[in-house]
Amino acid sequence: MSCTKSYEVKTQNGIDYGASLYAEVEDIVEVPWKVGLKREIEISKGVRFYISVPKMSEGSIELLKKKYGVDSWLYRFRRIRRGSSSTLDHFFINFDNITRSTKNLSVSLFYQAAAISKQFRFFHCPAFDHRYQLGSFGIDPRSDADENDLYIRPQGKLRAHTRRFRFSPMILAGGLNLTGKYVTEIAFYNSRKKEIFSKWHPVNGIVNIQSEIKRNVASCIGIKEENNPLPSSKVPNLRDFEIK
Repeated sequence: MSCTKSYEVKTQNGIDYGASLYAEVEDIVEVPWKVGLKREIEISKGVRFYISVPKMSEGSIELLKKKYGVDSWLYRFRRIRRGSSSTLDHFFINFDNITRSTKNLSVSLFYQAAAISKQFRFFHCPAFDHRYQLGSFGIDPRSDADENDLYIRPQGKLRAHTRRFRFSPMILAGGLNLTGKYVTEIAFYNSRKKEIFSKWHPVNGIVNIQSEIKRNVASCIGIKEENNPLPSSKVPNLRDFEIK
């Protein structure tokens, strides 16, 4: 099932709602990382997964903006581990940035050693002694994520930091290990006032990372690039490619 159709805001008994909304995690891939002084060992930065985007019709977008100030979808990412749930982050995508060619959103769930910055992702010897390669992972179905109506009602301000989706993959910091289950929900959002205008709507597909493998990187023993980066780990500059 895909989200290529346009969804409508309908009204029943004076209450507006997004009719039969559906979104899903469509695919997941491992993001490899060649490490070691000679890049001789492969471990993982994490995974990248793709979430479909419900597209509202032009008339529905106009109604949402004028009546409620709702201009975006808000995505919430949660991790479930050992029976407890924690929120990792919130991203939003403005309706004006959802075009006909927008198929999905790309999200990178990275180990802390890769999530911090682009510079850290160029290290030969990853920070915090990160040496994990992903073992078993995949997408599990979510039983409560069928097509459902999403009623438009003010839920108050979001008391958390939000980031706006850009064209490059958005990065979630998963910590020192990634084992666990990761779920996504969406809600109608007024990004200007940081107000949520619906309950959280479940996205089908649970990212399930079941196991990790600790790799031995002998050439990195004793090297902590987070304290003293190696010259060879410098982020490439365009000037480095100029013809002298």
